[in-house]
Amino acid sequence: MHYDITEKAMLASLHISQWTTRKHDKRVSREVNDKYGGSKEAGRFNKVLVDKESVKDIQAVISKARAFHMEQTLPWGERGERLLPSRNYNDYARQMRVYKEDFERAVDAFISDYHQVIFNARQNLGGLFCRQDYPGATEIREKFAFRTAISPVPTAEDFRVSLAHEEVEAIRQDIENRVARAHASATRDLWHRLYDVVGRMVERLSDPEAVFRDSLVGNIAHLTELLPRLNMDDDPHLESMRKEVEASLCQYSPAQLRSDKHARRVAANTARDVLTTMEGYMEAA
Repeated sequence: MHYDITEKAMLASLHISQWTTRKHDKRVSREVNDKYGGSKEAGRFNKVLVDKESVKDIQAVISKARAFHMEQTLPWGERGERLLPSRNYNDYARQMRVYKEDFERAVDAFISDYHQVIFNARQNLGGLFCRQDYPGATEIREKFAFRTAISPVPTAEDFRVSLAHEEVEAIRQDIENRVARAHASATRDLWHRLYDVVGRMVERLSDPEAVFRDSLVGNIAHLTELLPRLNMDDDPHLESMRKEVEASLCQYSPAQLRSDKHARRVAANTARDVLTTMEGYMEAA
């Protein structure tokens, strides 16, 4: 490795739990299987305990938080943990605090309206409704949790057990290998992220009639701003490529690319050239 990854990164994990709003209805499953001559393993009927509208705000926050967690971190592969570069910790932690607050507010709103949720469920489920499927508000509240955990990247020197020297060395070597693989995977991940957003620009702009969203340009601008915080070993090739993408592709606005056919054609050709250069770096790596 070019540096000690344990000094420039940490492990971040996101833990979100929520009330499962679906429940297996054994009675209905049995009735359906009996009616059609199936065995008890032939099918299961799961009823939806609450309507989507009741939990949409909670689900929206969860989706945003998980997407942000994946975007702001790098692959690690150990129990769902991800590498979080130290230089990106403040931005990560600040936004995660916002998501946690949003999550808590959404859950509190759901709990405060819990009696109405149950009333609506009674109307929607009809004969499938069972009051025992709905625990008290306090018990339901305890099923929701949002937590981030930060821990150090393990090192070979962390191992302190009474084993034979050969076994200790084998374990240390395994840890070092895993850290080295994580470093390589993190670097590949960044190259692929950049390659993918530029590739999408080539694909959409090469067709003069293709419709595209503002995010086609916005995603590139966002990634070029984020990459310096994720480029832990300051890979000069990646940084050079990032600057080239920023200078050559972020200058266009979505409106310009839609209305100016010449600018659209130039941008598509430039993006294609950038992609070709990027492929050379990625193959060498």
